[in-house]
Amino acid sequence: MLILVCGLPGVGKTHFAKALAKKTGAVHISSDQIRMKEIKQRTYSQEEKDRIYGLLADEAAGHLGKKDVILDATFYLAKYRDMVKEAAEDAGVQFRIICCTLEESELRQRIEKRSKEKSDSEADFEVYLKVKAKFEPIMEEHLEIDTALPLEKNLEKAIAWMKRR
Repeated sequence: MLILVCGLPGVGKTHFAKALAKKTGAVHISSDQIRMKEIKQRTYSQEEKDRIYGLLADEAAGHLGKKDVILDATFYLAKYRDMVKEAAEDAGVQFRIICCTLEESELRQRIEKRSKEKSDSEADFEVYLKVKAKFEPIMEEHLEIDTALPLEKNLEKAIAWMKRR
């Protein structure tokens, strides 16, 4: 199974995705980690973003069929979600989308707190606003997770939803 965990910067995607991977035994692959490893002088240009999402799909493909994979990124454009869906189809595995959400005032507080801690994400509130303006609607069936709710409750909800389909 290939599980795409998406949402706006600062909503808690990585925290949720890591916990879900631990609970399910899946491989967790983060766009932030790939970006830090692959690109020393980050510009966040469209070409750079295309490259990172391509690397995400390639890395996922290397695990599919052997282990479940959880991809952790904003996936703000439908073309990026489609790229990963295609990788799942090529590997003959199920594909799921989980979209993390959070009320904006809480999100602002989390981003401010994160800026004072060590984090792979470089997104600040201005980046959040830019991505929010460009985020294309998810047309496929998906599960929305409110990350303000307790993590364990969200994990139970996600696992039950993934098994249902």
